[in-house]
Amino acid sequence: MRKLILLFVFLCTILSDRSLALSADDLATRDGEIAFGQAWLKSMRSRLGERTDPFCIDLLETWLTRLKNQFDLGAMPMTALCLNSQEFNAFAAPGGIVGVNRGVYLDLTTESEVMAVLAHELAHLAQRHHYRGLRNSERLSTGTLATLAGVVAAIATRQGQAAQSLIMGGQAANTASALAYSRDYEREADRIGVTALQGAGYPPQAMSEVLQVLSEKQSQSTRDLAFLSTHPLGIERQSDLDARIAQMPKAENGTPVLGTVDFSLFRCIQTEGLQISYNENLEANCEPVHEILKLYRGEHYEKALAAFDSLPKGTRNAFSGLDLEIALTIKTGDFDRAQRAIETIALFYPSWLQPSIARVDLAIAQGIPELPRELRERMVQRPERLDLWRALARFAQAFKQDHLLFEARGWDALLTGKLEAAKTQLSRARDAWPKTLDQRPLELLGDAIKQTETL
Repeated sequence: MRKLILLFVFLCTILSDRSLALSADDLATRDGEIAFGQAWLKSMRSRLGERTDPFCIDLLETWLTRLKNQFDLGAMPMTALCLNSQEFNAFAAPGGIVGVNRGVYLDLTTESEVMAVLAHELAHLAQRHHYRGLRNSERLSTGTLATLAGVVAAIATRQGQAAQSLIMGGQAANTASALAYSRDYEREADRIGVTALQGAGYPPQAMSEVLQVLSEKQSQSTRDLAFLSTHPLGIERQSDLDARIAQMPKAENGTPVLGTVDFSLFRCIQTEGLQISYNENLEANCEPVHEILKLYRGEHYEKALAAFDSLPKGTRNAFSGLDLEIALTIKTGDFDRAQRAIETIALFYPSWLQPSIARVDLAIAQGIPELPRELRERMVQRPERLDLWRALARFAQAFKQDHLLFEARGWDALLTGKLEAAKTQLSRARDAWPKTLDQRPLELLGDAIKQTETL
């Protein structure tokens, strides 16, 4: 009962915000979805356990962009969230927000399987299942988004039975009917998602493999699984999917974003501190990587780098390996080596923000008090990326540049739903801003605050 009361209070709180005062008909438009999603994200961000890991975010964005081209999502932006929870869970919120817990990498062993999960989530977005579920619930007024907000919040934060009841049945009296709708949506997301998966260059069998993983987890576990509470399985669902895959025309697989070795290393990094199962393939054995990370967290940087250098060359040269190498060599003072690794990632993925953020950390380690110019350019292009502003905050604190620190804190506050704090930080930034510096960064933050106020 306490959880139910807390959830009710939470929903009333976020729905009292003007930024969520959208009608169900407003939500039916893509602009309405985006407005709702961004407002929801700002109100929920501090509760999600977000990991501002630039490499993980860039990679997830790349995966989503590759898949998005297979759906009718128009110009909807993709907001990628790497989350710290150990639960097997991924979710999609209206407006193109997709979150993935690091716990999924305990069970998913290939990029294709992760892409299958993402394809399924994007299918829910493309078919507007959140909106359709709201409209189909006869007990709900079309003028309220309470149930939808509860569904999205519960999916993201795993809030127990009360939240699961909202997900599965909303406030409809006939929960069996609500569950039937949910299963219909799951089959529809399977059907559309598996087609998109193959269109993006991945084997459609990967989606069936994910369902098999979930089925095994369901049979072995004595507790509710977050993903299964929002994506119910059924015997007919697996059968329908397998029959559809059998009828699909054969197609050659494309090139994955990460190679096999690279994905295995990425998986090891994501499951740091967790007990992970792995097969006989030594490249998938995470123990050496977890030991490196343990040494790094313990500030034994030289030992961690030596252990990294003992890994196979193919592992070290993988993109995930380069990301790890950057972190280790910056801490050990091997700046030339760090710079080479940064440039390699930037060469292959020029749109990624990870190299720009790594250059900031490199400048801090080298004691260079000049903000890399490209970071400012990235901030103009991608002001919604929280990891950029946290990198700026690290730089400002290292070199005691208060005007930059206030700017960074203003954006951080804005992106995490603290509008008044954002205004306060903007005011402080204006007071501290050197008159000889370009004022456009202040204008950018000011305009973003005004836009949030008018939602």
